[in-house]
Amino acid sequence: MKNEWFKDWFASEDYLKVYNHRDSKDAQNLSNLIIKTINPQPKDFILDAACGAGRHGLYFAHKGYNVVGFDLSRTLLHKAREDAKSMGIIPNLVQADIRRVYFKQKFFAVLNLFTSFGYFETDEENFLFVEHSTKFLERNGFYILDYFNKNYLEQNLIPQSKRIVENTSIVENRKIENGRVIKKIQLAKENESSEFYESVRLYDRKFIVEQFSRYGFKVFSIYGDYNGSGFDEKKSPRLIIIFQI
Repeated sequence: MKNEWFKDWFASEDYLKVYNHRDSKDAQNLSNLIIKTINPQPKDFILDAACGAGRHGLYFAHKGYNVVGFDLSRTLLHKAREDAKSMGIIPNLVQADIRRVYFKQKFFAVLNLFTSFGYFETDEENFLFVEHSTKFLERNGFYILDYFNKNYLEQNLIPQSKRIVENTSIVENRKIENGRVIKKIQLAKENESSEFYESVRLYDRKFIVEQFSRYGFKVFSIYGDYNGSGFDEKKSPRLIIIFQI
């Protein structure tokens, strides 16, 4: 498995097929929860980091905020632009690696959502953008991290799942190894087959909070799901932390 598995996987058209069940409802619920919690004002600047196909950023843009989104994948950015056009939105989207991106613009909030975190091999790389973000966040600005709950995932991991989407067989095998959750995705359609991987570092709440605090962040709010339930180490499927600097 390549260390930088995300370059091939997120560039693949199959990625959108595998995650076609991630509709706009979850994105809207989380976005509304964030808006309710941090109370951005009209025309505030919001940065959607590793924005993917733009489900969250486009919703914020639709609500009237100034949204800048970036992602490494041209394929996902193209999908975001198509969806923006259908919504009547002119998106501000750029292609960039989260480890090497900088902005002169000051943002009211940074969104780091849908587990777009923990992809890299080292802690230094994984938290590099957190450190950089302190340079382009406004004073008292917010950083929102939406990540899985390590403890819940370890207890509820589904080793294998199978389904068919658009005449494509999708088999996903999952395991935890060396402090990472690893997924092998096998796709087959007629005489064609392909295989991709995901590998995400497992961090618990305590470690994440400690690392963010090194760069001056404090916990503002913490939730355990997209509906705003309180966080429970054992029962919450998500770890949603809203940090303020």
